[in-house]
Amino acid sequence: MIIDFRIRPPFKGFMELGIIKAWRNIPTEPRAMRPTGFERRHVASVAEADIDLMVKEMDEAGISHGVIMGRETKNPVYGGVPNADIHELVRRYPGRFFGFGGICPHDPNALEEVERCVKEYGFKGISLDPGWCEPAIHAHDEKIIPILDLCQQLDTVVGFAMSAYTGPDLTYCDPSRLMPVMKMFPRLPFVISHGCWPHVQEVMGVAAVCPNMYIIPDCYFYVRDMPFAEQYVKAANSFMKYRTLFGTGYPIRGFGQCVENWHERGLTHESLKLTLYDNAAYLLKL
Repeated sequence: MIIDFRIRPPFKGFMELGIIKAWRNIPTEPRAMRPTGFERRHVASVAEADIDLMVKEMDEAGISHGVIMGRETKNPVYGGVPNADIHELVRRYPGRFFGFGGICPHDPNALEEVERCVKEYGFKGISLDPGWCEPAIHAHDEKIIPILDLCQQLDTVVGFAMSAYTGPDLTYCDPSRLMPVMKMFPRLPFVISHGCWPHVQEVMGVAAVCPNMYIIPDCYFYVRDMPFAEQYVKAANSFMKYRTLFGTGYPIRGFGQCVENWHERGLTHESLKLTLYDNAAYLLKL
């Protein structure tokens, strides 16, 4: 069994996200392909926007469960997805998916939405994209603190998306911005999608002193010869073997290719087992 900790499915409100639109309109000119699309194979469920086909592709790749990462930015460029859509998808495939509700820190009703996601919808966590909000904010912004405080009280998980792409400049994926808030909320697990790439050395330093930091390196791990990827591998075979999570970042790449690539990166047998299932199962309390 495998748990994919980051999926944005071709379903309802997700179809309006820039990430879905981008990977459904792939450039034919190789020079125009974004770096995370290097050697990407055709993904039928993305091209056809077919959720049932997506589930079939998960089955074929041996992926038993998936985390649906929500998004709410109040930014017309990056968009948002109604959390009710995520709830509908989770109910459509009982036991298959786990929801993380998208929350915008600028929303005056953000705390109420967190409560709804966790208590009413039964989501396993909430998802923040601070660098894509309008206006963009850093991960330690004062507007985020009450959200984190509530998440810790609710005994849930918080996800951040942080990479070179997730903000106006590289300060928005600087893991040192996260260190103070992770220390402020030591019982709250922080799951960092994209592994703060390219600040890979720095994120490992932060993770070393913040045991509540988990990393999904996704495309910055499984894309062949991605700069700095070897640091994720070394960490996942060492002290981060209990805190590294497999995630495809679908629709960036198909499930089967991601699983194949994950096995090719030099992880030990123990680390493969931990990163592909056990660590996620622990966080999701399965």
